[in-house]
Amino acid sequence: MSVVIIGAGHAGTTAAAALRKFDKDIKISLFSEEGSIPYQRPPLSKKTIFSDTQNYDLILGKDFYNKNAIQLNLNSAVKEINPVQSYVRFNSKEIIEYDQLIIATGTKGYELNIPGGELAQTLYSINDAQKIAKSISKAKKIAVIGGGFIGCEIASGARKQNKEVTLLEAGASILGRSVAPIFAKSVSKYHHSQGINILTNCKALSINHNGIETTSSIISADLVIAGIGVTPNIKLAVEANLDIDNGVLVNEYLQTSNENIFAIGDIANFPFNSDSGRLRLESIQNASDQAKTVAKNIIALRNNQQFQSYTPIPWFWSDQGDLKLQMAGVGNLNAKHHVLENQTDGTLTVLHLVEGQLVAIDTLNHGLNHICGRKLLSHKKPILIDDIKRFKGDLKSLVKELN
Repeated sequence: MSVVIIGAGHAGTTAAAALRKFDKDIKISLFSEEGSIPYQRPPLSKKTIFSDTQNYDLILGKDFYNKNAIQLNLNSAVKEINPVQSYVRFNSKEIIEYDQLIIATGTKGYELNIPGGELAQTLYSINDAQKIAKSISKAKKIAVIGGGFIGCEIASGARKQNKEVTLLEAGASILGRSVAPIFAKSVSKYHHSQGINILTNCKALSINHNGIETTSSIISADLVIAGIGVTPNIKLAVEANLDIDNGVLVNEYLQTSNENIFAIGDIANFPFNSDSGRLRLESIQNASDQAKTVAKNIIALRNNQQFQSYTPIPWFWSDQGDLKLQMAGVGNLNAKHHVLENQTDGTLTVLHLVEGQLVAIDTLNHGLNHICGRKLLSHKKPILIDDIKRFKGDLKSLVKELN
């Protein structure tokens, strides 16, 4: 049996490793558009762009692929998926046949469609990171467009290097779509205290070599970095006539509308207990867990066994200066947000409650509450605010009682 995996990020690489663990004989071909051995992306915005050494962290050791008979193909862009004849085609017109196909093509950055937008540097690949690292080392004034996780990580890291930093956010608050408002406000207050100039309700209108013209003012900068988000890289899936809606639609087993084609990672829109009944996640945890699930299901398909459903408790993290943000569950901005009291200085825990039930938790510099929150969210029965109040916000004691 042959499995082809398109995309060698965390999802694709982890799927290849899991398949080999479950089956020593299956033929595995892993294809990457990039020329680098598969590497970890989260450190790019957290440390790589602030490092003089230009080192980066590999997902697996460079010898892993040969030792485990995984055919790793670098600089190999797939140009076509043919779901009828079960093959993929490359630029060279070479075709590779498959029994099962895993699409793990990840995301691509949004283009900054304003005059001079090409002057803004963007961060996605190791090549981008190495270029930005050189630019940051030379710059004095840095403007970062986008107040999401990546933008805040870049801004805080640059400020730690004593750069003059301005962070532009088009919305009313940084992290406004990611965490509870009170949580975002606390993070924003910290960044202000560190000397980052945060401009909200501020849109970039144009960029030149002297800086940025915005709806608020003209920002002087000798380096502009855009962290305005990403979009799922679904071109191949669209052309293969797979079902698409904010990513590639998959069932609970991560199969697409073609039973022999699976999609995982940032592009997979999977069934989930949410307002829309579906969810697409951009996180390493999701990519890794989906990869392991899809590997089990491909082996189950081969052996005519029962499939495993993907039912996650999502969690995320972001390192920003001296802050460690950790989120579990899927936050709801329309939920009631409850701040746990009696927290130590420098920490914060915010609960997301819908009809009195815990649906997500945001923690700041509080790893214990983050772990407890994940355990509570995975409990078989709903966790109610009354349960939490009974222990006066001591999540560890509540977890202990439930177990």
